[in-house]
Amino acid sequence: MSPEKSDKVQIFEKWDKEVTLESHSPYNPLLNALKGQNEELYKMACSLTENYKNAHFIQSHNPNICELLNEWLSQKKKIYIKGEDDFQNKKLWNDYIEELWIQLEKDNDRNYWCRRIFPSSLVLNALTNSFTVLMCVLIGFFLIYNYNNIRNSLHSYINKKIRLKHNLSQGLSNVFSRTPSEYGDIHSRKKRINLSYHTS
Repeated sequence: MSPEKSDKVQIFEKWDKEVTLESHSPYNPLLNALKGQNEELYKMACSLTENYKNAHFIQSHNPNICELLNEWLSQKKKIYIKGEDDFQNKKLWNDYIEELWIQLEKDNDRNYWCRRIFPSSLVLNALTNSFTVLMCVLIGFFLIYNYNNIRNSLHSYINKKIRLKHNLSQGLSNVFSRTPSEYGDIHSRKKRINLSYHTS
């Protein structure tokens, strides 16, 4: 008795089967140019075209079908592109397969239901998230480490403001607390006319 295959394995096996495109497919112009250059990649592109369409229909039963389709295509890319120095296959892959995915996304019947996820973007997202968490932790430690300095600086700043306010209000209250007679005496002295005269 053989163990049952997982859903993922069954889906991938189904997607690996060879498919021929219909003659009226809107993707034929792109793929016919590829057929003359690389038959193996052409067959894979035909499979991708049908798999993308069919995956859209089973999305309601299998919500992670888009991730599976991306994974399937990434596996095919690893098999097809032998290494970093395989520039010719890389160029064909980017010019035809990735371009085909973009055209499939734009199809009015599906309207961007499944975006292409590149494995490098997953690594980049993980690094970005890790960096953000690391920065938050470092800032937190910095604030905790310098808590006394920050607290003392804020405390002295607030005390200066309070003293300034207090001195200002005290000075104003002294000015306004003078009685009118005091002001009158000052003004009356200024208005006096002192005449001095000598008698002979």
